[in-house]
Amino acid sequence: MLTGDYLPISVATLLPAKAVGLNLFQKEQETDRLMLYRGADYPLHMEDLDRLRDRGVHLLYIAKDSGARYQSYLRRLLNSSPDSPSVTPQLKVGALNEVVLDVLRTSFGSRDVLDAVTSIAALGTLTADIITRDEFAVSDLFRVLHHDYATFTHSTNVAFYCGILAAGLGYSHEEIERITTGGLLHDLGKLDIDERILAKPGKLDELEYRQVKRHPSLGFRKLAERTDLCEGQLMMVYQHHERLDGGGYPVGNVGENLHPWAKICSVADVFEALTSQRPYRQPLTRKKAIEIQERDSGKSFDPEILECWKSIILGA
Repeated sequence: MLTGDYLPISVATLLPAKAVGLNLFQKEQETDRLMLYRGADYPLHMEDLDRLRDRGVHLLYIAKDSGARYQSYLRRLLNSSPDSPSVTPQLKVGALNEVVLDVLRTSFGSRDVLDAVTSIAALGTLTADIITRDEFAVSDLFRVLHHDYATFTHSTNVAFYCGILAAGLGYSHEEIERITTGGLLHDLGKLDIDERILAKPGKLDELEYRQVKRHPSLGFRKLAERTDLCEGQLMMVYQHHERLDGGGYPVGNVGENLHPWAKICSVADVFEALTSQRPYRQPLTRKKAIEIQERDSGKSFDPEILECWKSIILGA
């Protein structure tokens, strides 16, 4: 069996001591073939999950036609009681990450994101509920994030980073909800950019780069007439590539004209880009990414926001 016929799922989303209700497959080392790891009715135990992690196995696979059942399983985890001893914060974070990815993948894939804004806002609320709990650990989040180069993966990670950073800066729960939702929507304009340009495995030429630089304006135009989004969220879409020194795009605004939420999104967006897999390079370590961002502190990034992000990342 080849992996192309199957969907990867995170080991961090599997609940021990209960049957997931799905056949789970594991990739053979050195090949692209899958072997049955656990049958649908056979429960997993914590020892099984620990052994997988000890061997560096973070992904298992399910048949593509089982995707809807997996999403139903994840949503049951997210809706479980906060007092449930078996549903740990890390398990909920893993489930949340997969659900957010699924919603964005579906919305971005159909290019009908406008009808999905309500669902995306609900995910922003759920994310804020989880990341503001006392038991939430940023290190748990890093264990479950994907880092492939896809618009929906990038937007998911940026949204989580924006929410965590907003919490670290002392924003209210309601503001964190909205900032997280803004992070999910920030690259909406890329839906109108040729995918061949976005996934090009090399340096963009001048014409291609001009096309990519249109995405903040394109996204803003898609959302500007909506009454269910606030100014800060719209500015996250429109200004996340602006710089404090005026050297950004789409219009070259300077620091005093940039919305604080856009400054948060800018820090999160660049950090995610540096630490994710790209067609033309390997991901950087979190420490190296922070070092690179510090070179542009006060030029591209707000120093106070960047310093807060540094403390969060290096403390994880």
